[in-house]
Amino acid sequence: MFSVIQKILFNTALFLALLLSNALIIINTDSFYEFEFNKNNTSLKTGINHNDLFIIVDNIQDFFNEKSNEKIYMTTYINGIEKKLFNSKEIHHMIDVKTLILNIKFFNYLLWTTVIIILLIKISLSKDKILNTFRVIAKSYFIYSVSILISALILLALSFRWIFYLFHIISFDNNLWILDPRTDYLIKIFEEVFFMDAAIFIGILTLFSSIIIFLSVNTINKYTKN
Repeated sequence: MFSVIQKILFNTALFLALLLSNALIIINTDSFYEFEFNKNNTSLKTGINHNDLFIIVDNIQDFFNEKSNEKIYMTTYINGIEKKLFNSKEIHHMIDVKTLILNIKFFNYLLWTTVIIILLIKISLSKDKILNTFRVIAKSYFIYSVSILISALILLALSFRWIFYLFHIISFDNNLWILDPRTDYLIKIFEEVFFMDAAIFIGILTLFSSIIIFLSVNTINKYTKN
């Protein structure tokens, strides 16, 4: 059986791996941006038409996924006039965000590697059948993840602004993230509510991932026994 330390290490690694994987999925999911832009009336607030907003999103996604920083230096039509979209402060902050995302991807690889190694060790040392071992692990992880996610979602709903502020303080070693909503289009396009919704969606996706893992393992185990 898993020791308490092994359980905590495995559950934490798997939880963070799924959470970060879902965060990366959201970053690259166009339908999420479309939902947010429609809900927040982003086109009306910014003076940038709907099609141009998605060109901006495509450029930002390419910027995050490519080595070059070229895509972040973009122009767009604002109230019918072509303008440079981001100023120097916004561009440098986005480069910081790109670095953060690259670090998250690397950390996520380490987390998945840790999960796989712990699983292989557990399977090799266990005297139980493999499916029964998976069932025990899945149940333990399900309880762990659901408890954390429900608490986290409640906390997000009650004090997202403070959490968002703390996230920036921890993630960045400068104040370039402090932008002016009156003049800076980065924060006009991606308002605070955009990130709150993103955090909620990531939490929900991670919750569904936990449920799917739990149900899949138990279903397979059930039909194998039969």
